Amino acid sequence: MSANADDRHALEQLAEESRHEQISYYRKPFMVLWAAVQESSAELVEDYGMSPELAQLWVAERLRQVCDSLVDRLAERAVGHGVSKSNVSRAAGASPTNALRRFPRLRDLDEGRTPRRTLIDDVLDSLD
Repeated sequence: MSANADDRHALEQLAEESRHEQISYYRKPFMVLWAAVQESSAELVEDYGMSPELAQLWVAERLRQVCDSLVDRLAERAVGHGVSKSNVSRAAGASPTNALRRFPRLRDLDEGRTPRRTLIDDVLDSLD
């Protein structure tokens, strides 16, 4: 069986697991993320006098945008390492036939264009 067939089989098995079982794979990273939202929003409350609820929403929305950008980057990376576009779509919860619609930067790569910078690029640059 090919690596892509193995990946597809694994994704199918994971999809058959209960929601509780699936959540167990990302519960710990979520707890870290939730703590980070609370810590960062506390700074906004202190610096700008924003309500805690609004500050949490502001931080969480920025993190959602960065995570969306990260998912796009990880899709590119997976395809670059030989993972099929169909499996990339499946892993992202999208239809296997819609890989290029779900991940438009993959089309840029297919057509030999350098994809434009995304938010994750700016965030990673800020870590230097």
